[in-house]
Amino acid sequence: MQPKTTSFRAGIDIGGTFTDFILFDGAESAIRLHKCLTTPDDPSRGLLGGLAELVEAAGIAVADLEEIVHGTTLVTNAVIERKGAPIGMITTTGFRDVLEIGTEQRYDIYDLHLTFPDPLVARAHRLEVPGRLGADGGEITPLDEAAVITAVDRLAEARVEAIAVCLMNAYANPAHERRVRDLIAARHPDISVSISSEVVAEISEYQRFVTACANAYVQPLMDRYLRKVQAALDSLGFTGALRLMHSAGGLVSLDEARAFPIRLLESGPAGGALATAWFGKAAGEENVIAFDMGGTTAKACMIENGMAHIASYLEAGRVRRFKNGSGLPIKSPVVDMIEIGAGGGSIAAIDAVGLLQVGPHSAGAAPGPACYGQGGDKPTVTDASVALGYYDPNFFLGGRMTLDMDAANAALNSIAAPLNLSAVEAAWGIHQVVGENMASAARIHLVEKGKDPRAYAMIGFGGAGPAFAARVARILGVGEVIIPQASGAASAFGFLTAPLSFDLVKSAPTALAADFDTTAITSAQPPSPAPLPRSRLTAAASWPPQVSRTAMSSSPAPPICA
Repeated sequence: MQPKTTSFRAGIDIGGTFTDFILFDGAESAIRLHKCLTTPDDPSRGLLGGLAELVEAAGIAVADLEEIVHGTTLVTNAVIERKGAPIGMITTTGFRDVLEIGTEQRYDIYDLHLTFPDPLVARAHRLEVPGRLGADGGEITPLDEAAVITAVDRLAEARVEAIAVCLMNAYANPAHERRVRDLIAARHPDISVSISSEVVAEISEYQRFVTACANAYVQPLMDRYLRKVQAALDSLGFTGALRLMHSAGGLVSLDEARAFPIRLLESGPAGGALATAWFGKAAGEENVIAFDMGGTTAKACMIENGMAHIASYLEAGRVRRFKNGSGLPIKSPVVDMIEIGAGGGSIAAIDAVGLLQVGPHSAGAAPGPACYGQGGDKPTVTDASVALGYYDPNFFLGGRMTLDMDAANAALNSIAAPLNLSAVEAAWGIHQVVGENMASAARIHLVEKGKDPRAYAMIGFGGAGPAFAARVARILGVGEVIIPQASGAASAFGFLTAPLSFDLVKSAPTALAADFDTTAITSAQPPSPAPLPRSRLTAAASWPPQVSRTAMSSSPAPPICA
């Protein structure tokens, strides 16, 4: 008798509050879900500890895994919280201030005190070198290699860990940037290098420079993290493939992730979009709205014809959370989504005029919401959900964690008393504010695309998604809400449906003359995108996910859900 073969693959998504795990057993066409609190001081600690718990519960070892697909908020957090490596920049003479000049556009024309995010590279560490290429890629002035060596030595003395090489018109000819990289590697091999012509081979020096600097900013951090995780997995006997999820919904190798970590900026939400498409198809709905609400933020994106929309760039580190143009433009393919509101850990407070507001500050994983019993004392969305009866205090995380109802009520009373409300009324107010804010942002996002939300179903997922999806859908006029199994770890599940991919874009400036030949451009058009691959979960064909479907009515929700 032939022994039964096994095929185990794991998806791991590190979020701001929880780290989610999905174990897929190919032989049994079954999945196992696991969650644990994220460890912000060292995300790898939560990853490895949770993975050990996951495989132990399944009766296997880490060495039995054929593949691990990983997504992380490490890159996002480093850019937003400015916790990346000290970096330098080498650029063409006269262009060191491109990072501050930007495009000279104002995201609010009526605000006389506009602020923009500070450049990732301090001005003292932005050094210029002679050498110039024309817009056609031809050399105008040879690269001054002696000046490059002098600049590199100065940056090394300043103890930078990475250097972004951003030369004018390098998208048309990368020769000068590659030579600078070679000089840096020969003289200071321990310094990481990002050259703009490889990070973004497109016209527009501001976006190209910013993205290259952001890539350099997180390179050392991501390299150390990946080496640590890889070494730990090797010590556990893991010999399978370790891959990373990128922001456009595909997988990359460790080497690509180390070279281009900025492409992992939105890896978790991209997995959620893939999962939404997968669940939507299984439920017979190929046009859906993905509603992903986790512990830190809530996001929405559209799935049409079974595919997520892909945008060519995104903004990171906005100084005005919902103001387009107030952040750092990162030129990298990304699933087109919008942050529409708060997460479960978002803190509620009373503003200067006495109104209730929720976010943008979050309790995170440490100390977390008050009900976690880890020292948090600020009222959060999760505390409100506990007080309203949406979560069972005795069966949180599958019964592995008990929530403190008294602590939740005590935190809620801190805002309820000044408003002359009970703790439950304050909790209901928090839910109302969050629901209205998210619905309003989602409506604007959809209307700007020329879409009517009433024509779509909504799939709710994420740790807090199912608790709010019906409320948001009712406000938007959405007629059907779908809550799939494993919704709490949908992004990790989506990782296991993703293909290996890497997007490349290159500008090709062409003169529009009378004899302009369009053949070169039309023949270079990419083929029509294929539907999201399901071959990554071929054995799951016998595992159609069970979904909870709710037909929405126009009647108002009751004030309290017990």
